[in-house]
Amino acid sequence: MEKQNDTGFGSIENFLPEILAYPIFQGLKKEQVLELLLGGVTRSSKHREYLYRQGDPANFFSIVLRGAYKLTKPTPQGDDVILYFSCPGDAIGALVMAHPMGVYPVSVVAMGPSLVWQIPKKTYQQSWMTNASVTIRLQNLVFNRMSLLQGEKTRQKTPVAQKVAYVVLQLIEKYSTEGENILPVPVTRKEIADSIGSSVESVIRVMSEWSQAGLVRTNESHIEVLNTARIVEMLKQDL
Repeated sequence: MEKQNDTGFGSIENFLPEILAYPIFQGLKKEQVLELLLGGVTRSSKHREYLYRQGDPANFFSIVLRGAYKLTKPTPQGDDVILYFSCPGDAIGALVMAHPMGVYPVSVVAMGPSLVWQIPKKTYQQSWMTNASVTIRLQNLVFNRMSLLQGEKTRQKTPVAQKVAYVVLQLIEKYSTEGENILPVPVTRKEIADSIGSSVESVIRVMSEWSQAGLVRTNESHIEVLNTARIVEMLKQDL
């Protein structure tokens, strides 16, 4: 059973200004959004803590408020592959709420201290499923994720450096603040490798070469791109 944390963050009113700006809620009135968030609670996660585990009964879904989460699924060999990185504004586990006996199709793991607004299945069935506009937006989110996955499949035969360039630029675009080229969430070399279907050793080699060439600066908590133009140029070589 999912754990609901007492985070001390207070009611949803504390987050409403940013929530109303999330693409999934844009254009909706405050009262409509509050109805969609009814019965929810804040739930915090420590670094590498599971929010949901694949195969567990899907009784809740979440809107990411802070930090980031990775969506993972095991391969036949027993390793985890990262399917998607979720950032603030993303909905996690929403569409499975339409199934009375649904289970989570993937595991969801926090990347650094993170926070969601966790909503019960009952609210989805009573408010989300009856709101055509929100349903379409959810479907668009899933479509965008599938498009990214399809794009990654087409890059499977490209050099590792270009795959790493794509992931790093994509993550910085999603998570960095405007005007900065810093990825503020802790992403390990293994997580990058898992997301591109490569070995950890290959990713370490690429990142080391970039660091020695002055293209990036890294530590345990973040990655900073020092020469964005060169990283972009690497990516373009595959187009």
